[in-house]
Amino acid sequence: MSLYVRLKTLFDDSPSNVDTGKRFFAYLIDWFLGALFMMFPICLLWLFQTHDMEGMSRVSLWLIQDRLSTSQAYLAGCIGILFSLFYYVVIPWKIFPGQTLGKRAVGIKIVSLDEKDVSLKTLLVRQVIGIMILEGVFYNVSDIWHTLVSMMSGLNFTGILMYQGLIVGIFSAALAMVYKSHRLLHDYLAKTKVVLWQEPVKK
Repeated sequence: MSLYVRLKTLFDDSPSNVDTGKRFFAYLIDWFLGALFMMFPICLLWLFQTHDMEGMSRVSLWLIQDRLSTSQAYLAGCIGILFSLFYYVVIPWKIFPGQTLGKRAVGIKIVSLDEKDVSLKTLLVRQVIGIMILEGVFYNVSDIWHTLVSMMSGLNFTGILMYQGLIVGIFSAALAMVYKSHRLLHDYLAKTKVVLWQEPVKK
């Protein structure tokens, strides 16, 4: 059996009704809005503690640690992650089932392989383990936990984790482009797929 045939059986090659362009546009919306959700509480904490409006444009956990304290940097990082979890997990779990704001805007939805609504467990596997941790470069929140790991350990893991995420992220994107299902690595981990969605017409 050739390598090509083995890969064809290992990964899903069934055609998807969602093209990669639509998913990419949803990703761009989510990247922007997710970053706003994450940075909003961090910037507020910085502003309340320092009253430095100019510094807010370059605020980071490292800057907070340097100007305020390590404990304040931990607090900012944890709050930023919580706000990101609200955007990427709670919204598609409780508010718009299977949809971040980006996916809802372009008319697509995350579903299980049997096309049922995704559970909280599925979203945690897909959005947190798959996207934020393993792929690790698609959303800004990954940089937050990379920084927290480095601060807590006293070792600079930021570069290592970034390159690991880059390698996994490229592999994941390649899966979506090569196979007709357009499923990324996080879809395989969570046993999900993305389908077209239309808002029900109100009678």
